[in-house]
Amino acid sequence: MNIDTRLIRPPLRPLLAVSLAVPLLAPLLEGCAHQPYPPLPDDVAAPVSSTYAAPMSGAAVGTQREVSAASPTGSADLSGPGAGANVSETARREAALAPVSQEVVPPPPDPDSLPAAEKRRLDLLLSSQTFNYYEDDQLLWSGKISSGAAEHPTPVGSFRVQAKNRHKRSGSYTNYFDLATPMPYALQFLGPYWVHEGYVPNEPASHGCVRLRYEDAKFVYARIRVGDPVNVIE
Repeated sequence: MNIDTRLIRPPLRPLLAVSLAVPLLAPLLEGCAHQPYPPLPDDVAAPVSSTYAAPMSGAAVGTQREVSAASPTGSADLSGPGAGANVSETARREAALAPVSQEVVPPPPDPDSLPAAEKRRLDLLLSSQTFNYYEDDQLLWSGKISSGAAEHPTPVGSFRVQAKNRHKRSGSYTNYFDLATPMPYALQFLGPYWVHEGYVPNEPASHGCVRLRYEDAKFVYARIRVGDPVNVIE
């Protein structure tokens, strides 16, 4: 009997391997740059207390689910000869973490379906690694963040959105593959520090920027305006 080989499905193992590897490579492909930011001036680097209180803690915001890893240790292999030679220790430590689901459940509302607001505000809560987004003094949306690691802390204080860039890429820093680090849905709040879409593990892991998951970053970017307050709260 003759069999038309075009009707035979290819094996699924290569596709499965790729799907499992993606969460492990995410910290190396996206998020903040894998080099430290330049130091801030003394008057800017000094912590500034925010006047805003945070009504929601991290425990009340969303969920994170671990997914299966592609290696027995659940980490990306950066130990081979020449592997990740340009990657900082901060990025190596993040790559060794167990991969975390980036799904936002439930997803945020359609930003175009909401009425216009007179006032908008974004609070970034470092202690709980969460954000609260307000419109007209009412909490509209909350979610997870990943702020600067201990050696690259996110500056604390009361700032404003200085610029927005939907397709931003880092002009100074590169990722694991020496490509300009992607920083989609980026909101500048202080010099080289931005809020942007990126991989969000369950701890501070960036080089100073504040990462939001894709759906959260897209929603906040669509609603917030240049000049709106951004409060980074310890």
